[in-house]
Amino acid sequence: MSDKKTLTSKLLEVSKAIKYLSKDKTNKMQGYSYLSEAKIKETIKKAFEDSGIIFNYSTESVREYEVSPTSKGTKQFCTIANGKYSFIDVDSDHELNGTWFGSGTDTGDKGLYKAITGGIKYVLNTNFLIPTGDDPENDGENGNGKTTRNPGKKAEVKKNIDPDAQLKRELMEQYKGDAEAAKKEYMRILKERQQKLEVA
Repeated sequence: MSDKKTLTSKLLEVSKAIKYLSKDKTNKMQGYSYLSEAKIKETIKKAFEDSGIIFNYSTESVREYEVSPTSKGTKQFCTIANGKYSFIDVDSDHELNGTWFGSGTDTGDKGLYKAITGGIKYVLNTNFLIPTGDDPENDGENGNGKTTRNPGKKAEVKKNIDPDAQLKRELMEQYKGDAEAAKKEYMRILKERQQKLEVA
């Protein structure tokens, strides 16, 4: 009987190695804390190297369209990107493949980078079920029943919420966490929106 570990058993080791990642960055404009790409990569990179796994991804499709301007009237553009990713076992060259999907809204040229970063973060977070302390039923309160945001900034925070992020959350709820079904519906909505912009 071979004592070589399979790719799936190695991925399980990676999952076991990542206990909890606390949020390390703050979005000052929208008033929330988040787990940075750098911290995720730093933690998972070590776990991958210890287990003999390589992570690889490619970007296959990129689309950009104009969305509602900022509160100051600055133009904003939403970039939608998707592609493929792989977990590769360096000992056997066996691969596990999947697709990633991300979007990013920006007033400059960083929309694509935000889309890729968000898509890859989602892949890693969901594949390894990385806990960050988020509670979607919390309604902005921490474990002690106290709000984590400044009540005086509530209107400002609400005004700056990315409408596409809100749409994605609603679709995930509608499809009961089925990311693939939510993604298909999201893409359909984006296509319909793009067609309306072209007609206008």
